Amino acid sequence: MNTAILKKYSLAALLTAALLAGCGNSGVKPANGLADTPPAQSTQTSGEITEITASGTAETGTSATAGGTVTIDLGNASEGSPATISDPEDLSFLTEFIYDTGSKKEYTVTETITTKASSFDQMEEYDEAHAILLNLNGSGLDITTGAAVSNEAKENYISEAIVMEGNKICITKSGTYILRGSLSGGQICFRGNTDDKVQLVLDGVDLSCTSGAPICFESGDKALITLAQGSVNHVSDGIDSQEKGCIFSKIDLTINGSGSLEVTGVRNNGISCKDDLKILNGTISVQAEKNALKGNDSVVILGGTITLSSKDDGIQSDKKEDPEKGFVYLDGGTIDIKADDDGVQAVTALVVREGTTVNIRCYDKKFNCDNYVEIPDSLK
Repeated sequence: MNTAILKKYSLAALLTAALLAGCGNSGVKPANGLADTPPAQSTQTSGEITEITASGTAETGTSATAGGTVTIDLGNASEGSPATISDPEDLSFLTEFIYDTGSKKEYTVTETITTKASSFDQMEEYDEAHAILLNLNGSGLDITTGAAVSNEAKENYISEAIVMEGNKICITKSGTYILRGSLSGGQICFRGNTDDKVQLVLDGVDLSCTSGAPICFESGDKALITLAQGSVNHVSDGIDSQEKGCIFSKIDLTINGSGSLEVTGVRNNGISCKDDLKILNGTISVQAEKNALKGNDSVVILGGTITLSSKDDGIQSDKKEDPEKGFVYLDGGTIDIKADDDGVQAVTALVVREGTTVNIRCYDKKFNCDNYVEIPDSLK
């Protein structure tokens, strides 16, 4: 296997302290104690990311030379037709989502508010031949693609799609990115254009960062976190983080997949989104110093097994300026909440559909909304 070094960075400042060691909760409501379980401590040690490499070889019998033609098997079983790239330097097909079928599901929250699960939201499948793989080893990072093209073409594309910026590994192009392994002290960040989407597949990761959100989405159109089948994933921040959540997004964020995700927000919210936050499925556990789940525009849960523990609200949506925002909609799944404030808090509407299991222990209201509320009698 050929290996070519793309870039070399000295990031001594990135990993100068052991993550979360000695970091405890600040105790917003210490007298209550429902959500007072200490956060999990990271077992990662500090270190230094010394290089980013692109590694891998073309598939057997496939080669690429400058100006030549390479045939890529897109893995489309239904049609079985390969795609031909006339210029081996062009890997733009990596930005396509081949399982984005165009189907969507719509849900009525109130007479004036609707929400939906788009085809992108529902896209749990992925193909490594259409992805960039980020293999983390605690203090290093190997990046490659599953595409059967020359190493030079991979290097050129990866050098544009992945940019190092301080302690951030910045993703700058649309596409599917698969994360595996552990990273201590760094951030995985998406910074795309206004029409860019990203699917971030978590396939057995342990991410921790004391100074910020280990996963953040700074710009773009939409972000999707897919929990790979059978995977166990851990994400934790530290007491010095200035972000609003351990997983933080400034764009619409959806979580799907059949794996598991454990989130420990030591400083602020657990999973926090400035726009719409959706959970379609997965086994998700969140422990937070403030709110466990927060979507400024909305929080929508359509399935999954979700366990929340928080010093403030378990689930919160609080946008007041727009009469079609600031709502919580629960339609499926099992949700267990322990909160030192409200269990579920919304501004414009709070709707729980039949068939949704919700268990709440809290010190204030189980369901708190001054406007439209629709809850099954069994939950009142």
